[in-house]
Parts: sequence; C-alpha cells; structure tokens
Amino acid sequence: MVCVIRHYIWRPLRILLGLALLIIGVLLSLPGIPGPGIVVIVFSLGILSQDFPWAKRSHSYIHQKWQQVINRDKRANGGERNLD
Repeated sequence: MVCVIRHYIWRPLRILLGLALLIIGVLLSLPGIPGPGIVVIVFSLGILSQDFPWAKRSHSYIHQKWQQVINRDKRANGGERNLD
C-alpha cells in the first residue's frame, strides 16, 4: 500500500521536476542568457527518461554523441585527455 501511494506521489513530482528543468535549460540556452543550458537539458532528460521513451531516446543519443567526442579527443591527443 505504501509503495503504491509513493508511486502516485513520486512519479508526478519527478515529471514536474524534469519538465521544469527542461524549460529552464531551454531558457538558459537562448542567446544572451548566461548559464549551463545544455547541461541542464541533459540532466532533465535523464530525469524524464525514467517515465518517457522519447526522453530516454534523446538522452541516449546525446550520451552516445558525447562519447564519440571524448573518443575523438583521445585519439587526437594520443590517448591522453587534454582539458586545456
């Protein structure tokens, strides 16, 4: 019983948090507004991916592209990561 109640309370709160972060991330990504918009969007997709397949696909796609960028950077620097 407690698990069912927790599910009906936690899921809508998680969805609202994810959507709020997604909106904030989009606003922070607009030109002229400073802030980590892309990071907030990726974080919100991670939260929303627990409930929505479209968010899971988007989050997986972004994660895959990020891994490609990291691997390309490693190959370009001879296996060493250059954070400069």
